[in-house]
Amino acid sequence: MLVLGVLLSTAALSYYSQALEGIRIEKITVEEKKVKEEVASKKELTQEEAKITRQIDLGEILSEFYPEIWYMRKAGIANDLYIRGFSKDNINVLIDGSKIYGACPNRMDPPSFHVSSPQIESVTIKEGPFDVENAGSLAAVVNVKTKDPKKGIGGEVGGTYGSWSYRTGYVWGNVGNKYIKVLVGASNQYSKPYESGEGKKLTEYARYSICNQANTPQCKIMGYKPQYINDKAFNIDRVWFKTILTPNDNSEIKLSYAFENARNVLYPALKMDALYDRTHRLNGDFLLKDIGLKFSVYYNEVKHDMRDTFRETTYRRDTNWNITGDRPYSMMTYAESKMFGAKISKDFNIMGVDTTVGIDTYLRNWFADNVQNAFTTQENKNPGMIPDVNIKDIGLFIKGSKNIDKWTISAGLRYDYNYSKADPNRISGKNRDFITNGLLTKFSNTDNYLSGNIVAKYNFNKKDNVYIGIGHTVRAPDPQERFIALSGMAPWYGNPDLKPTKNTEIDLGGEYFPLNNLGLRANIFYSDLKDYIYLYQYQAGSNCLVPGTTWCTTYKNIDAVIYGGDVSGVYAFNDKISAELGIAYQVGKKTDKKGIYKDSDLVEIPPLKTRMAVKYDDGKFYTLLEGIYSAKQSKVDSDLKEQETGSWFIMNVKAGYTYANRLFVGVGIDNIFDRFYYNYLSYVRDPFRGISVSGNPVKIPEPGRFIYANVSYRF
Repeated sequence: MLVLGVLLSTAALSYYSQALEGIRIEKITVEEKKVKEEVASKKELTQEEAKITRQIDLGEILSEFYPEIWYMRKAGIANDLYIRGFSKDNINVLIDGSKIYGACPNRMDPPSFHVSSPQIESVTIKEGPFDVENAGSLAAVVNVKTKDPKKGIGGEVGGTYGSWSYRTGYVWGNVGNKYIKVLVGASNQYSKPYESGEGKKLTEYARYSICNQANTPQCKIMGYKPQYINDKAFNIDRVWFKTILTPNDNSEIKLSYAFENARNVLYPALKMDALYDRTHRLNGDFLLKDIGLKFSVYYNEVKHDMRDTFRETTYRRDTNWNITGDRPYSMMTYAESKMFGAKISKDFNIMGVDTTVGIDTYLRNWFADNVQNAFTTQENKNPGMIPDVNIKDIGLFIKGSKNIDKWTISAGLRYDYNYSKADPNRISGKNRDFITNGLLTKFSNTDNYLSGNIVAKYNFNKKDNVYIGIGHTVRAPDPQERFIALSGMAPWYGNPDLKPTKNTEIDLGGEYFPLNNLGLRANIFYSDLKDYIYLYQYQAGSNCLVPGTTWCTTYKNIDAVIYGGDVSGVYAFNDKISAELGIAYQVGKKTDKKGIYKDSDLVEIPPLKTRMAVKYDDGKFYTLLEGIYSAKQSKVDSDLKEQETGSWFIMNVKAGYTYANRLFVGVGIDNIFDRFYYNYLSYVRDPFRGISVSGNPVKIPEPGRFIYANVSYRF
């Protein structure tokens, strides 16, 4: 149901901003205000403060500064974003306004992985269902904007070196005049496996039981081959190009291309690693300023090859488990993801209301093939694991805002037509049994739905305000949720009859500055989820293809709620010393368990987290002492055998010096006291996870003490 109700109070924009190595990060809790109003509300960190972070991964960066943002730890990089307890396709992650999806069925390559820190100009985070310009922004939209070329000649060269041979180097430069501007850049990012606080390598935690009735004993503990325990954890090359053409004062053409080649990325939380992950991104933006017309088109593709080549599971063994040979791999999945999209929008004013109307459309294609027990007599080929699924979406949207005295009122409405289709002929081998046994019964779906929001803000003065926002957004099921087909000892299949998830949410909050040197921001939300798409795991039997198999996995629609809030504050002792505090907490509950679930707790809902920091900045020298605390999470979903995670507290220290606004040198120590701890999202809750000796999923701890240094020079 579309909810656009009478407002109880005021509404608008509240965000807290941080900048990391020249990256500006803005957090927006409700519908974005007009640009001319944003300046008074946002807070930006200095570039000197920014450059002292190690910036391995965008998920880690955002999680460090925003307590309501978390990440799923699967590896030393490529961590998947979680915002307010929402994750995966429930969050829209855009790069320069364009959608991008990873190819891995287990999200080794989440969207935020496909852009690097040196490329980024800013990151905007809009929380809640308050985006009508993009399809499927169920709970948040994160837009990563890359650097634009400037007039004149300039650029930057820099790098980081840290613990466990972590190093990154980059260079970018631009040249331009009034009519044409060009930027070109390149970078490399490399590391060996990090160590936890107990001194063990990341790769040493991938120890799980492999069982075979032909062997004596029947089970053996396996992990990485010895030569890969301390080999490279990732090695990533990136190049990018962007040009802006301005034939006259009224028009602008922006074209960009980026390529990423990630090699030998190790994922100890999973049963396979990525031999390579290759990404191409192309964007084109065309703007006619005098009539407010903008047209954007984009294409991207990801090719992903993951195998267990580096694991002991590839060894050939006799009945006593003695090694008799080796195979190139025993498990392998090859996948490709492609996106083509376009958007056209027009700005105009109707009776004093600043209005934007537009059309947004995309075509998403995804396929994956899988093989298990390769090069043996028990080889199980699973072509069509993701059976060449196409999703076509076309959306019409309108949004507007108006200032009325001290009020700012804004609203938006969107209609989507979404058509998804899989190719059953791509499903072969044992995967055909899913069709024969009636588990995959149809291969196309059509969804039509409305999304919308209305928000308002009341300004008491130039600083203090309160707001309310009511929004309703819908997300159609993705190709995996409806059509995946994976046979074997952990069967995993889609549900073609899934309904789209609908989120109706109310947000309340405000900004308050009781003193000139004290600022407070707060937001609370209540999200009512209908037909929430949820994992369903059950005891295997004849209804899941392989009698005797331990578990089968599919998806169901349930009803649920997620609610919580966050508070942040800044206090300036003087013009050089200040303190920051942030705290966030959220709860997730199943409200209708459909008769198949017993536990009311939702899976993957992070616990309370706080961040405290004191910093000194005199314009040249900068230092920061930071503490981050996470409470224990005992509200876990026993239906999915979710594990509790204990509380933890770590401290970080950073310092940097800038000379002549060009040369920067910085040092930092994260996890000063070398604490051993697990992020709550320290393991994967689905079939590709590694099962440890205890029968629980393999959990990956966070890095121990990480020491690093940054150097950069801008010319």
